[in-house]
Amino acid sequence: MKKKLASVVMVVCLAVCLGGCVKVIDKGTEAQYTGEVAFDAAADSSGDWGQIAEEISGAAQELTEVLSGDGIGSSTLAVKGSGTIAEYIEKGPKHILRIELDGEGGSETILLQIGTVYSGTALRDIQTLKNFESFTNQTEWSQYAKALNAEMHTQVVEPLAIDDSAVGKKVTFTGGATQSGTEVTITPSSLTIE
Repeated sequence: MKKKLASVVMVVCLAVCLGGCVKVIDKGTEAQYTGEVAFDAAADSSGDWGQIAEEISGAAQELTEVLSGDGIGSSTLAVKGSGTIAEYIEKGPKHILRIELDGEGGSETILLQIGTVYSGTALRDIQTLKNFESFTNQTEWSQYAKALNAEMHTQVVEPLAIDDSAVGKKVTFTGGATQSGTEVTITPSSLTIE
């Protein structure tokens, strides 16, 4: 019995002594103590955008040549081209321009995304500044893709204030292209409309 009582007293004393060593950390201030900084996709993409846009511009292949050859297939390619805006399409928050390319291309339908919501990860997938290993997990990698699309929208598309009056105008673009069947979808990294 004395051993049991002594053990209980020792546990209580230990708990009291250690209780004074516990520090309560306010939520959101963990990084001050751990050194880990919370991931900020918007800050990452904003800081990277200039270099990524330049890289895509330098790597872009003429879309008409790509389509006249093997096409895009299942990959994502950096492309450039020009043409005439044939149609302004609104699908909820997704706005798209259907483009008739200058020069000889294939029979594909060319769709240029102009936001405000963007499908896909083309810009992230064609850049080489960062890769999956640059991030902690798949969630951060996905957030980075969305943040790049948002940064592009702010820097490239939004200043043009594109609406249905753009139909019939000339467009020049560079960006990331994907293909699904006969549709080629381009997420622009640079864009001019005249």
